[in-house]
Amino acid sequence: MSSNDTSRFLNIYRRIGLLTCSSVFLLFLFGGWVRATGSGMGCPDWPKCFGQLAPPTDAKDLPADYKEIFLKKRLKKLERFTNTLDKFGLHERAEMIRQDPKMLEPEEFHPVKAWIEYINRLFGVLSGLFAVILGALIFYRVTNPVFKYARWWYLMGFALLIANAWLGSLVVATNLLPGMVSLHFLLSFLCLFAFIRVVQEVRPIIKHHNISEKQNWRVLWILIFVLVIMGTWSREQVDLLRSIGSLINAEGILNFQSMDWIFAVHRYASIIVVITGIYMGWNKRNISFGKNLAFIIASIAFLQIVFGAFHMIFIVPAWVQVLHVVFGSALLTLSYLGLLSYKKNEISN
Repeated sequence: MSSNDTSRFLNIYRRIGLLTCSSVFLLFLFGGWVRATGSGMGCPDWPKCFGQLAPPTDAKDLPADYKEIFLKKRLKKLERFTNTLDKFGLHERAEMIRQDPKMLEPEEFHPVKAWIEYINRLFGVLSGLFAVILGALIFYRVTNPVFKYARWWYLMGFALLIANAWLGSLVVATNLLPGMVSLHFLLSFLCLFAFIRVVQEVRPIIKHHNISEKQNWRVLWILIFVLVIMGTWSREQVDLLRSIGSLINAEGILNFQSMDWIFAVHRYASIIVVITGIYMGWNKRNISFGKNLAFIIASIAFLQIVFGAFHMIFIVPAWVQVLHVVFGSALLTLSYLGLLSYKKNEISN
């Protein structure tokens, strides 16, 4: 293959890789939209929606006993899941799920929620399509040694993408069981990280020369990663408080006193991210603000603190939930890119 052909191929590879990463990232946006609008059970079955390829627009298009029909299907899948837990020795967890009265609640059709959940699933399919195309490209150049590590990262990312799709079906089967949603979110991040490495190993997404503080970036990324997962768990606690009617305290704000220590750490440790970002950005103050990744991260982290205050005062408004998820995902992605930016092993044209 000539130099021009190699350059053209690598440009295509990078574009498809970025499209794959972008589509996975958009799942965080739509996932946040689903959570904010309470549309997680908008489609009570998976992969179809109310037994159809596209959700209906009116309850009249469904059988009169549709609630019982789809509840029965979901309970069958739930039974298979709990039986699997039993096989792995998780008897207490399986019995807890079986005894949870929430599992017996049928889902009422709501056209808006159904379509929100359906759009989220469509982007999941889109991510899969881009990932397949990327796989075809990465295995096309089987003789090029530079693709060696990229292939391993691709296999990991694709496996996580499939696993997360399967987990999505379990989230529906368990009626948004606490912990399952957080695990679903965690696997999405791991999938995104793997696909970022697929691109970065061959054609760097970000070039930030003179970055030598590898350890600082690693600490920052791990800190943000832990805080994001804590935030996901805290969001599940909010759902629990809402379900038992204890969402608002005596002062008329979010009843954070009833939330555990994880929320407290998530709430205050964000300040450490801001300070760390400012410190790292100041060390590179010769770089303009728009290209200073650490300063950008510090700014987004500060916005996250503001969004957190909005959550507390205005009782978790939907639009703030979506922004909080998207900016949190951006923080984690940017810090990961910062961690990888010291590695420069691009194929020469």
